[in-house]
Amino acid sequence: MINLREAYRKDEQKTNKRRTKDEQMTNKRRTNDEQMTVRAARAKEQMTNNERRIDEQ
Repeated sequence: MINLREAYRKDEQKTNKRRTKDEQMTNKRRTNDEQMTVRAARAKEQMTNNERRIDEQ
């Protein structure tokens, strides 16, 4: 006979592992998105600075 407490505990462990893994992937995705946003902002700022230099000459 299957011990229901043991089965429940194992199911909880699997659920927690999946949740943790999902949270890690979400955080990684969010970090990558933030890095891309920062890079885009820097590139835009650099282009603006270059345009100003050209206009000043």
